[in-house]
Amino acid sequence: MRWAKYVVLLGGLTAGLIFGLTACLELAPLRALIRSDVTRGPAPLSVLFDLSGSTGAITGFLLDFGDGETYVGTDVTAPVAHTYADPGDYTATLTVWNASGRESTDSLDIAVEYPPLVASLRADATQGFVPLAVTFDLSRSEGAIVSYTLDFGDGNLHSAGGGLRPSATSILQEPVSHVYTDVGIYRAVLTVHDRWGRSASDSVEITVHPSNLRAILNASPQTGYAPLEVTFDLSKSLGEIEGFTLDFGDGESMEGRPYELADPIRHTYRDPGTYTATLTVRDVNGAEDSQSVVINALYPPLKAAISAQPTTGTAPLEVTFDISGSEGPILYFILDFGDGDMINGIDITYAIIHSYSQPGTYTATLTVVDIYGRSDAATVTIEVR
Repeated sequence: MRWAKYVVLLGGLTAGLIFGLTACLELAPLRALIRSDVTRGPAPLSVLFDLSGSTGAITGFLLDFGDGETYVGTDVTAPVAHTYADPGDYTATLTVWNASGRESTDSLDIAVEYPPLVASLRADATQGFVPLAVTFDLSRSEGAIVSYTLDFGDGNLHSAGGGLRPSATSILQEPVSHVYTDVGIYRAVLTVHDRWGRSASDSVEITVHPSNLRAILNASPQTGYAPLEVTFDLSKSLGEIEGFTLDFGDGESMEGRPYELADPIRHTYRDPGTYTATLTVRDVNGAEDSQSVVINALYPPLKAAISAQPTTGTAPLEVTFDISGSEGPILYFILDFGDGDMINGIDITYAIIHSYSQPGTYTATLTVVDIYGRSDAATVTIEVR
């Protein structure tokens, strides 16, 4: 009987303890806290909401994104992703509650901007002789484009879109060809329209000459990293050509005779820059015609890369640094070990060994400098106990 009393008493204490603990949790501060990885950007804007800062015995939450969509859940530790499709100012509101029905709210403003809308019109030939076939490149246009119109300037139009979803971007990748059958100067105009009713335009002037003398210059590639070797094709030039000049645009040029038009001409652009190569052909009557192409010789990528083995240990700590993953036309490098010592060199293929004699946290910094004077840096942290 005595033991029965103890069991009853123990059970009552346990139930009271559980009830008290539950009550404390229910009465603990309840706070909603909403954060996001971005609060501003162009549409469509993808936002990752962080609710994990919310506190209290939360049993559920409602996240109202402010654009007509909501999300209901129970686990505030898991991030919630949402995409705002249209520009506008939105207020995302988080409401959390506990088992007793208590609630707390927090809000966050999201500004969704209009994305850039850019019309880009390029032509493979801006002048030539009648009939002149021109291929237009629309592919560099940007934005949430749903339709476009290309006015060739001679009374003819080409259009696409209107019913395209979600955009006309894929059709803009297709080149558009047109033949100008009359002599004159024409302005071709591309007008693009986005899903919000905005428009943008770009134009290019086409000159059609009444002569059969025609300089035709093709180059491949037109863009690449320096040193860039370009092959020029002059073979499609027309007319009773007596001679030609090919100016590479970098201070070098060449003169040629008609029979040399059939052979490709190679030229190397050694330094980065934008160059205009121009072919000028001359006929037996002294008439001339020219055509140009733009060559973009880009700076080659430059990247510093450093790793260390080991990165932690007891003093004195001997560390081997590997910088061979660095890229670019590297002229020399500087490796600062972070403890007052540094070295420089020109060969990145060799491993570099350094000993840290004193405990501490050191940041080793690799700086690489290329032949154009550019630099890039990378770091690694060494912990010496």
